[in-house]
Amino acid sequence: MGRWAGVLLLACALLPFAASRNYPFVHDDHDLRGPGSLVADPRADLLLLLRADPFGSVERPWGHSGFWRPAVLLLMRAEWWLTDGAELPTAWLAHLVSLGLHALCTFAVAWLLMAIAWPVALAVGVAAVFAVHPVHVESVAWMSAYGDTGGAACGLLGASALVAARRRRDEVVSAGLLLLALFFKESSLLLVVLAGALAWGAGQPLRRAVAAPLAALLLYAGLRALAFEGGIDPAAFSGPTEAATRWLTWLSILPDVVRLSVFPGAATPLHPVAPATGISAPGVLPGALVLALLLALSAAAAWRRSPGGLLASLSMFGSMLLLAPWTRVATGFPELSAPLYERHLYVAALAAPAALGLVLRGPAERAPRRTLAAVLLLVIPLGFATHARLEPWRSDEAFARAGLAAAPESATLWNHLGVARLAALRDEGDAAAGREALAAFERALELDPGALLPSLNRFIALASLGREDDAATAAAHLVQRFAREPAVLDNVAHWHLAEGRHEQAAELFAREIETGRPLPGADEALGECLHELQRADRGSGKDASRARPPEAAGAEGGT
Repeated sequence: MGRWAGVLLLACALLPFAASRNYPFVHDDHDLRGPGSLVADPRADLLLLLRADPFGSVERPWGHSGFWRPAVLLLMRAEWWLTDGAELPTAWLAHLVSLGLHALCTFAVAWLLMAIAWPVALAVGVAAVFAVHPVHVESVAWMSAYGDTGGAACGLLGASALVAARRRRDEVVSAGLLLLALFFKESSLLLVVLAGALAWGAGQPLRRAVAAPLAALLLYAGLRALAFEGGIDPAAFSGPTEAATRWLTWLSILPDVVRLSVFPGAATPLHPVAPATGISAPGVLPGALVLALLLALSAAAAWRRSPGGLLASLSMFGSMLLLAPWTRVATGFPELSAPLYERHLYVAALAAPAALGLVLRGPAERAPRRTLAAVLLLVIPLGFATHARLEPWRSDEAFARAGLAAAPESATLWNHLGVARLAALRDEGDAAAGREALAAFERALELDPGALLPSLNRFIALASLGREDDAATAAAHLVQRFAREPAVLDNVAHWHLAEGRHEQAAELFAREIETGRPLPGADEALGECLHELQRADRGSGKDASRARPPEAAGAEGGT
């Protein structure tokens, strides 16, 4: 491409997102990388990381989200190891990795466009527009989303190698890259299919076009069957249970998928989706028209064997199909009846720049410098717009407030805001932040009475604020209502332990262990309680057998 083209692409990929390099853990980062996470547990060896669910633990590696992403887990473990598990250095390094993967993906777009014989200036210009696309903020600024950037980078590199393949070695390299893309994220299936379609559209024989993608898919399917025990926690499901409602709801979000993939507008981590209960529900008929139009465009591009047309149509059409409810999957927020997150649109954002490239291909061949200059006039305002959308990923509090601006009735986000303010109480001793946290948890419980997390966090806020009587009442209610929930038993037990009530703490830790799903450290905490009880009994002359915690009577009656 030339030195200056490379510098231009690097600047476009990094500058709009550069501020994110100093952002801390946000949202799922705490579960995926923080204390208690699988990658931060030294007991988790590399073999377990190659087989586990990202949300798993050493005690329970599977049965959480149903996601198998070994490349992501190994990358996160490497970051944890290089930073000795310190949170801020880990976050800084993870953001650098995320920026690097996005830069690599940007170059892969340019190389792929040149491989399908687009002029260099046009390929660079289209890749630059892709690099600064505002919808990429969630995928790049949020460190836990680099399954999308890593999968896209490897998938597009694999497609480039396949389009340009001349020898068997090129096909092997392509298959390896496509397999690695699948190891980053399951949705890289789109890029595997796209690689074969582009290679065929660019003139490769059908056998060569499909051999590498098919080999990658078969290897992935075999390795997943051997290594990964699937299964999804029922609590991870959200959205309608009826299949017809899920399919109609999916159709209703397709116009928004197109809109967000062109220009997403105001920054928010959450785009609420209401269930569509009938064909007349908002968005359903427009969604069906969008789907039919994209199917027609994809068929036309295939008929003409136009690789550029296939790239523009299939990147959008395929992204939509990946969001379809072929089965029920974990979708995170119960406020979403369909999985409409901006990180799912990382590849879909290729559609608009590629379509622009198709329009400008003739002028680019006649006047490449003018065409590139015209494209860069679009890149500059897009870059500023992208930079302005970073705010929700600056902190947990910013995340929650931006989400509440879009979904003010979200109990999940009120709970998230309370957790962020509770962290300010813990880290800064800000009593006002503690009171705000308590108010946020109580608001969440108004919206979703009896919900586990706001109930537990309300207890923690009361205890942190020193409201012992209220905390004791809340603790008793929690243990009664959630008698077999390890997080409840563990937190209440640690509260008793901190207050020197070792007998109560020992009973709860024992009940937690009996659930078969104890939190890390429960065994050690129980041992500490028993030791303190034995020491107290020796000092008082009582029988040390009293130190054995009572049986968890009634635990089976919990929910």
